[in-house]
Amino acid sequence: MKVGIYILMTIGLMSCKSLKFEKTPPFQVTGATYNNWVGGQEGVSGMKVIIAYTSSENVTFEKILFYNKEANVETQEKEGKKYLVGFFDTSTRKDRDVIMDIDPKEEMKNKIPEKKPLFELKENEAVIIYVDGETKKYVKVENIKQTKTDFYP
Repeated sequence: MKVGIYILMTIGLMSCKSLKFEKTPPFQVTGATYNNWVGGQEGVSGMKVIIAYTSSENVTFEKILFYNKEANVETQEKEGKKYLVGFFDTSTRKDRDVIMDIDPKEEMKNKIPEKKPLFELKENEAVIIYVDGETKKYVKVENIKQTKTDFYP
């Protein structure tokens, strides 16, 4: 009995696929910055991450992970340079509390709880998630430089 449990545990542990960073992605990160922004209303704020890259291939980018948050990726091109941009909400507005209502449609407006981060990252690190075929792949970006905060009226 103990041997059977041991074998099942060993097979289970061996079948777990750990997440690894790609060593040779189909793109090259050439620089990265982030900045905080503050909106015109109290408690409205966020962060914007901009990652410059080069690539001779078409790459399907999915998400950016930064500060234990994730954001969808926008690809932009400006003056012949390519950028990945991620917007992260850090708002603390009071109207974002949990809605408890007899009407389930009202409760559907509640924010989904944040999940455990995929990677432990330093404050100046991010992860780019891209898709190769049907496989998600991960690239770590280090030494992201902070720029000045933007204030919006």
